[in-house]
Amino acid sequence: MPKPWIILTVEQLDTAKAAALVIALRTAALGDGQSDPLPEIITAVTDRIRMEIAAGGKTRLSADPAKLPPSLKSLALRFVLREGQGRLNAMGAMPLADDEKEEWRQDVRLLERIARGEITVEEPDDPEQTPSVQAGASTPMLAGRQRHWGRANQEGV
Repeated sequence: MPKPWIILTVEQLDTAKAAALVIALRTAALGDGQSDPLPEIITAVTDRIRMEIAAGGKTRLSADPAKLPPSLKSLALRFVLREGQGRLNAMGAMPLADDEKEEWRQDVRLLERIARGEITVEEPDDPEQTPSVQAGASTPMLAGRQRHWGRANQEGV
């Protein structure tokens, strides 16, 4: 049954990590005139997740390019936070903990399974008119060449 997909916002990041960390990710290490990097990171993460869904070939995407399935909200928020944290980790100041690294591996595996079509996500209530999802191509069947010469007909040569 179709469900309304969601748009990630910076404000939702507070539900995934402490607000102090989110503030640091939004404000630390900015150059002169540089704005908050998290909205751009949210867009990149949204694009990647939508690309993985489309690759799976089983779910049509929402017509709104900013929307994601609600079942992937937590995964998307974790990706955004890790990308933001990686931005600040240039000098090793904010390395990921071992449990965060394992969680990242699990998140990547889930996206890979979605891209392979092993897992489907909920259908959007506003699907694209022209779906990004394409039916999988059939496997080509190649026939081998017929051999004219072989051991049996070469005897005595």
